[in-house]
Amino acid sequence: MRDPNSNPDLAPRRAARRVPTVAPYRIVNRRGAVEAAAGGAVRRHATWLELFFDLVFVLAITELAGLLHSDPTLVGVKHFALLFVPVWWAWMGYSYYADQFDSDDVPDSAGFRITMLLAMLLTVVLAVTVHDALAGGSAAFAGAYVALRLLLVALYVHAGRQVPEARDLCARFAVGFAAGAGLWLGSLLVPEPWRYVVWALALVVEIATPAVAYLTTPVVPAQRSHMPERFGLFTILVLGEAVIVVGGGIAASTAWAWRPTLVATLGFVVAACLWWLYFDRTDEEAISRAVASGARDALARSFVYGYSHLFIYGGITAVSVGIELAVEALGEHELAAGARLALCGGLATVVLAFSANQWASANPPPNRVHAARLVAVGAIAAVGLVGAELSPAPLVV
Repeated sequence: MRDPNSNPDLAPRRAARRVPTVAPYRIVNRRGAVEAAAGGAVRRHATWLELFFDLVFVLAITELAGLLHSDPTLVGVKHFALLFVPVWWAWMGYSYYADQFDSDDVPDSAGFRITMLLAMLLTVVLAVTVHDALAGGSAAFAGAYVALRLLLVALYVHAGRQVPEARDLCARFAVGFAAGAGLWLGSLLVPEPWRYVVWALALVVEIATPAVAYLTTPVVPAQRSHMPERFGLFTILVLGEAVIVVGGGIAASTAWAWRPTLVATLGFVVAACLWWLYFDRTDEEAISRAVASGARDALARSFVYGYSHLFIYGGITAVSVGIELAVEALGEHELAAGARLALCGGLATVVLAFSANQWASANPPPNRVHAARLVAVGAIAAVGLVGAELSPAPLVV
């Protein structure tokens, strides 16, 4: 019998379906150069430009926290979520583009730096439009967001031209993101509140684009990804919101009064516990491993790993607002329902997101840990629902 592997006619077809292996694998950087990485032994790290980019997005997170603080109700939470998703997705889009096509081994070109700085300026505009986005200022918010997305589309078009190996992948990203931007732009022709429905549809299209792109592209260039580090760094920045609240609570007390000091200290303990839970099980190869393998289950886990950060960041921000409301309510006998919703709802969301995130890693916690977290989430939800008689300090505990 003839060996099928010896058939020269089948070789090109097999090569077209082949995905780069884990060790060593090929990494395509922004300039089209090909680097070698022996099994991921050489790791990339966030560049100074990426750190600056993350810092600018802290302004948007702060504005979103202020929005929830001003209206800690079910309606306020809905508004907070509707605006948090596009802000997070804007950060995610540029961060992942840099993960794919930037390289910390080669200095960034002036053009790339200017493009990223322009994206930061647009992010500032986006942040300052948050408060009025659902109160008559939706056009300004949508306009800033569309500008951010079109700039990212331009980056993918440029990368597709410069990096032949990634041309198909970049085309799929560019088309999906352009379709989403088109829906955002078209929403300006739709009156409120239906405009927000179009926003939600556009976000579904955009968030689904990376999954569709990776699952339908025959050959995907492997990455020496440092996205897990970016996720971790931004987690610390979002946790910084809670630390700021703690410092503000203590500073607002006179002569270190014991009640605000206690609640603020307990708030710091909550932030420290969240830090511990997140960084106790980090997976620095989650993205590289999935892209290099090309297996559908590995790619699916990588998307669970990455997208779970939406709920991690949103939950931590809500917890920070809840702690701040608890500090402000020290003179009252009970914590208002809105404050309990932010604190307990945010905390439950974070714990569930941690479980999903770590389930998708290479070293997930044992099932008993997930079960214990589900019990904890139930207890947190119960306290939030029936804790009307609790004063702020016991509720934070």
